[in-house]
Amino acid sequence: MTKPLYSIDDIRKTYEIIHDHKLTKELIIRYSQNNADIRAVALADLDLSHCRSILDLGCGYGLFVERLNGRIPSDASITGLDMLESNRSAFLHTLESSGFTGFFIKGGADLIRTIADASFDLIIASYSLYFFPHLIGDIARLLRDDGIFITITHSEFSLQEITDLIHRSMTATGIDPPPQIAITSLLRSFALENGQALLSPSFRTIEAIRYPNAMVFPARDIDDCILYLTQKRHLLFKDVTEIDPSKMDAVQARFFQHIHQLARRQGSFSITKDDAVFRCFHPRRNHAMD
Repeated sequence: MTKPLYSIDDIRKTYEIIHDHKLTKELIIRYSQNNADIRAVALADLDLSHCRSILDLGCGYGLFVERLNGRIPSDASITGLDMLESNRSAFLHTLESSGFTGFFIKGGADLIRTIADASFDLIIASYSLYFFPHLIGDIARLLRDDGIFITITHSEFSLQEITDLIHRSMTATGIDPPPQIAITSLLRSFALENGQALLSPSFRTIEAIRYPNAMVFPARDIDDCILYLTQKRHLLFKDVTEIDPSKMDAVQARFFQHIHQLARRQGSFSITKDDAVFRCFHPRRNHAMD
């Protein structure tokens, strides 16, 4: 297996503080032009009455679990798998407050390779599968014959305004950026555009649902945009860390300066945030990858 684009430390710094993670969610809701809850979109018209054993991959503090209330049997058990120990108590609290029982397992997604075949009726990966697309075959292996896999992901063009400004800011501070920076590589690992092709060897039936969206920050609220992007700085500026960490402050200062200038000039600053839902049925169990 190739080296992961992001280390455990990168992920920990981005997602470990639950308050910051919730704040990011609130900012997305506040400034998104698409007001539909994508988790409700993912679950719309699905019959989950048979789903008594559920696995949430990259579960975080249990945001998706809240949307399962009233959709799955009362005796269902939900297992959350996440590499951050800080999510344990919050995830278990979400389970309890939603009326569910279950478990939290601390570890990377590769732990699913140790789980027996046909162990789950439903598996969820919400904004996490691009960290481990090599496990799609194992996800299918873990599902029962009538099992369902739901994954939410981004378009490869999400954040394109941001990635363009990162390139410009690196160049302006004397760093030669790679043709494709790390955050772009991550988004393209599993995206709206290639999701169907990556999933089809492991599932006979796949439903793709587009979720067009943009976050628009009026100039008067541009500090909220800066706050949103600051929460993601360890993912966005990974290349600066790798190439020349001594210039991190200079790159970020130039980057945020560009955003302020554009917001003043245009009256607002827009970030593409197109997403997608893939709902997968009829798993094939012979495509787990090494």
